[in-house]
Amino acid sequence: MKERDKAIQLVSTMVTSSITYESAKQCALIAVDEILNQEQAMEYHGLQPFIDVEYWKEVKHEIIKL
Repeated sequence: MKERDKAIQLVSTMVTSSITYESAKQCALIAVDEILNQEQAMEYHGLQPFIDVEYWKEVKHEIIKL
């Protein structure tokens, strides 16, 4: 999935009747930060990261642009 499409999907998933679009963007950014933090934790413990860090950084950038 393209980075922009993933960003839209994440934000759309977070929007509910009680969560505004801007709040949903913040939630999506937190989710992406958690993914990136897990990668750092794995490296710290000498484990092989299994995520594409550049992909998730670009997803974060796309969320910010929305």
